[in-house]
Amino acid sequence: MHSRTKIITLAVIFAFSIEFRPLDYFMTSYLAGQGENVTDTQGTDELMRLKDYSSILTILVIMMITDNLLYKPVILFNVFCAIIVYSNLVIIPNFIPLKVVQLCVAFFKSYEVIYFSYLFAKVQDKRYYQVTSGLARTAMLMGKCCSLVLAQALIVIYGKDYVNKLACYTLGSVVFAFACASLLPSVKRNSKNNDDTVTEFISDNNNEQLNLKKIPLQSKSFAAEPMSKQLWEDFNESYKNLIVLKWSIWYCLALVGYMTIKISSLTHKLGENEQADCIVESLTIFIGAISSYKIGVRRVNWTLNGNAFIGSGSSILGICLISCYFHQNMLSIQLSYILFGALIQAMFVTALSEIAKQLKNNCYTLVLGFNSFISLILLLCYKEIFIRGNFFKIDIPEQVLFYGGLYIFLGTIYLIPSGISFNRKLNNSCPVYDITE
Repeated sequence: MHSRTKIITLAVIFAFSIEFRPLDYFMTSYLAGQGENVTDTQGTDELMRLKDYSSILTILVIMMITDNLLYKPVILFNVFCAIIVYSNLVIIPNFIPLKVVQLCVAFFKSYEVIYFSYLFAKVQDKRYYQVTSGLARTAMLMGKCCSLVLAQALIVIYGKDYVNKLACYTLGSVVFAFACASLLPSVKRNSKNNDDTVTEFISDNNNEQLNLKKIPLQSKSFAAEPMSKQLWEDFNESYKNLIVLKWSIWYCLALVGYMTIKISSLTHKLGENEQADCIVESLTIFIGAISSYKIGVRRVNWTLNGNAFIGSGSSILGICLISCYFHQNMLSIQLSYILFGALIQAMFVTALSEIAKQLKNNCYTLVLGFNSFISLILLLCYKEIFIRGNFFKIDIPEQVLFYGGLYIFLGTIYLIPSGISFNRKLNNSCPVYDITE
């Protein structure tokens, strides 16, 4: 088996197992069912707020250290944090320990950034970044889908009291994920310096001698430089790239909407139906996995078509949400949500791979982590202003309308340069006919 195939196979198994967490979809019910230890308010408000602030802190730490630690040790640490969290839920489901382990929850939830960074650094060949990103996200979504279907089936068959057993299934899954993570091959240190020094001297007649002289000097200078200075140089160089900036802006804003919009918020005005919402959510995740795989294996010149894809895709996302606001039919809302979920997953695959293609091997987590950091800051502001504080007295349907307008605004911004370039291309390609015959 080819080494690249072996890496992706292990990574896919790991991604599936780490996302196979049936308890997560019934966490509120589980915490509320622990008697007087954990009240509903504590489970939904205090713990969530603590997790939000912890997530911002942990993503800052991870984005600064992971590239230098070469990914795998941080992946193992993150999954070990998940073992601590779910062991706590199985053995001592008490509110005080739950508050203490929220830092572990935050570290664990940041694994996605490290996971994609590890894959990009290990695969190295930028031609395979899109298919790698597609397969990784497909595995993650299939893990989510299977865990949700299993959890819902067990609850329907055995009743709501079976929620307590879901913690054991989840703990077993993260332990298996830890075993898979330990089998992942490590990233070599010398892969960090293979971006610029080799290509710089290819055209030189004496490139072998120059490379032999250059590489030790670069290694010494890299080791001598303070880490903070190196981080700033990588950060500055990465975001000066217009392709990185373009996809990062879209990713940060779109991710906030994705983390906020759920099927329950769209069907809120028509009444609660937990079982129907679970079916729609699982179907959305499943179709999202298919779309992630399809976009991953498709060859597209995103340098030419990136703006058109972002613009048209964002516009469709906005139309889906706005239609949910105006529709009074449950089926129409559910179909719009499924389309929203499937399309945004495909766009995430493209965004991650296109950003990674422009980066040096030693700053994947720095850039992807910073994008997630901005998204978490925006999400926290949104929760504090619109949900917890409710300063503007905006209800859930109006919040859905707001995000629909945001996506359409993003679509318009990205379609403008796409339209201009298309018009120029059309004008330059107009045929000229000789009529002097």
